[in-house]
Amino acid sequence: MNLHARPLLWLIARTCWAKRIVEFGTSMGISTIYLAAALRDNGGGQLISSEIEPAKAARARANLEATGLADLVEIREGDALDTLKHVGGEVDLVLLDGAFSLYLPVLKLIEPYLTHGATILGENAFDPSYLDYVRDPANLYFSQPLPVDEGRGNEFTVRTA
Repeated sequence: MNLHARPLLWLIARTCWAKRIVEFGTSMGISTIYLAAALRDNGGGQLISSEIEPAKAARARANLEATGLADLVEIREGDALDTLKHVGGEVDLVLLDGAFSLYLPVLKLIEPYLTHGATILGENAFDPSYLDYVRDPANLYFSQPLPVDEGRGNEFTVRTA
């Protein structure tokens, strides 16, 4: 998410009282910081984040250390289809901010762990198969474009079961 949309991440995580968050695409950890801050403000929890590039993961860890939020975040390095196989319990919020062609496979990997009402935020959600899937009520989601930073393909999705 762009810099102006990142406070929205904090707001959504606080509003849904997230205790476990999964993030696909850590990058430098800026969105991770907002999500971890929401976990802290919610009384604690865990953020599991996946990043394929070791240099970005190292930078994200340094940024989290600098903010005092590192204890709430586990950054897993490698392919998200491997690193996110086991997330250790129920997931309240998912941020998809990696390679958009993997959004649907990553979502399906995490899907068994999603709580009723779990929120999924997809940035650059341009893959038609992902959008068709989350917009089909038969798949137990309610989804629509999020009008934040128009043109970036932000999609707001809620698990309905």
